[in-house]
Amino acid sequence: MNFKTKRLAHLFAPDGKCLVVAMDHAGFVDKPLAGLERPAETIRAVARAGADAFLLTLGSAMHCADALGRAGVWLSVDAEPPFLDHIVATALRIGADGIKCLVYPFWDERPNSVANFAALASACSQWGMPLMAEVIPGGFLAGAEMRAPKKIAAGARVAMEAGADVIKTFYTGDADSFRQVIAYCAIPIIVLGGERAPHDDQVLQSVRGALDAGARGVAIGRNIWQHPEPAKITAALATLIHRA
Repeated sequence: MNFKTKRLAHLFAPDGKCLVVAMDHAGFVDKPLAGLERPAETIRAVARAGADAFLLTLGSAMHCADALGRAGVWLSVDAEPPFLDHIVATALRIGADGIKCLVYPFWDERPNSVANFAALASACSQWGMPLMAEVIPGGFLAGAEMRAPKKIAAGARVAMEAGADVIKTFYTGDADSFRQVIAYCAIPIIVLGGERAPHDDQVLQSVRGALDAGARGVAIGRNIWQHPEPAKITAALATLIHRA
């Protein structure tokens, strides 16, 4: 077993699926976020409830290490020069199991996004470090045409060809359309959680549809740490994902 395979085994459960709790939002959002005031408490509670891994920026990964238990860590980074030279070394130094980076295919405002990601992928490969691409075609403010199944599928494939080991991207709304994304990308795909949903059933239904289409798991943030009972919804998601 090589180092990348060993690290991936700590990020995914033995059944090959994962529940990732995404808690990297405070690293880039321009206002305080309810639910992230005491990250260590939340991490400890949802880790016990069944979270397989956490998506964390550097500060939380360092300061909340004692709360993680046996859960894995994806270090959330920005693959922009001059940071590229230090990303893998930092991840190794803090004991992260993998690295996650945003990628913006088909967006003219970030023309170097894919090239920078490919450079990071090369560095990760040298050190056996798993790399997740969070694929956002056209950027976060893109219109509906950039969220169509064919565009999501094309974006996922671009990131795979650039060297990603795992893709995190949008769910297309139903299992049939998401199968187009799965069929076009030969590496594990997990779906992002998005905005806080008004009802738990909406979250669970979307996750069920993604899994039925072939997704290998989810990376959910606000629908866990902004939930009135984060551990309860985490346990429900873990049961659904792992079919316990």
